[in-house]
Amino acid sequence: MKRLFFSIFLTMCFCILQAQNVFTTRGTQLIDATGQPFIIVGMNNPHAWFGERAYEALDEIAAIRANTVRIVWNTRGRADQLERIIKRCVALKVVPMVELHDVTGNSSGQRLLDMTNYYSREDVKAVLMRHQRYLLINIANEWGKHDVTTQHWLQSYTDAVAAMRKAGFTTTLVIDAPGWGQNIQPILEGGQELIAKDSLHNILFSVHMYGSWNNAQDINDKLTAAKEKNLPLIVGEFGYNSNDGKNNLKCKTDHRTIMSMCKQLGYGFMPWSWTGNNRENAWLDIVDNRDWKTPTWWGHEVIDGECGIRQTAIPAKVFEDL
Repeated sequence: MKRLFFSIFLTMCFCILQAQNVFTTRGTQLIDATGQPFIIVGMNNPHAWFGERAYEALDEIAAIRANTVRIVWNTRGRADQLERIIKRCVALKVVPMVELHDVTGNSSGQRLLDMTNYYSREDVKAVLMRHQRYLLINIANEWGKHDVTTQHWLQSYTDAVAAMRKAGFTTTLVIDAPGWGQNIQPILEGGQELIAKDSLHNILFSVHMYGSWNNAQDINDKLTAAKEKNLPLIVGEFGYNSNDGKNNLKCKTDHRTIMSMCKQLGYGFMPWSWTGNNRENAWLDIVDNRDWKTPTWWGHEVIDGECGIRQTAIPAKVFEDL
């Protein structure tokens, strides 16, 4: 009987969210505001650091058929600048996912709440509310160091999600794994509990795959485990085996396995990143940083590979009414 009442409750929550015309989750699926499943196949774009160049790159990103742009942003960003970016994404029929980079690698619960304070700020909130039908909010990039426990991650995000809901945000909230985004274990252990604690049960998890994911079998096993636990998930950032792991992230990750497993499981992915990385991270530039449009080797792999963006990205149905 308890299970029946819980099932009815979840169905009611889902129906309410659909009436409010926002993204939602259903089991492992992300659902857009028209009620249609949507799989993120997109791109990370460094708006926080490159202003106009990153804005202009949105056209190039749309041209490769990416259906989502993760807007790299921070709390110094002005609301009007953010709205300009969001409007351009919507005009290009690309889903904007806003994220804040300020607390990357920080493990303070209070600092995570500081990010929710930015979203709740009157001018920023007004912008996000105007475009919430098309929008995803990734509360914070890679909050939490490698030693963050499942319990600390769960409690900190329970508080952050509650703050976002109290502010009035109803769209899907994207939650990064701790361990600089790479530790999927807290998601596997505490993901369903976090969803249950969210008043709207509308959470999408994100794991980042670099040097902690050098074993291809782990990619298969842990993504499959997430699917078996009925967790909505994306690979929100990932790299590749650059120079046989002789790179600053000691990354030998099999990116082809990531993309093929995501396709197989119906999970989304977003490689890092369009361009503009500093010297030690330049191997992760998807296009040449001199012209912001010519694909590098890495770019060809994620754009035109067998399971790459051009081959797998399907636009969100929500844009068909524009």
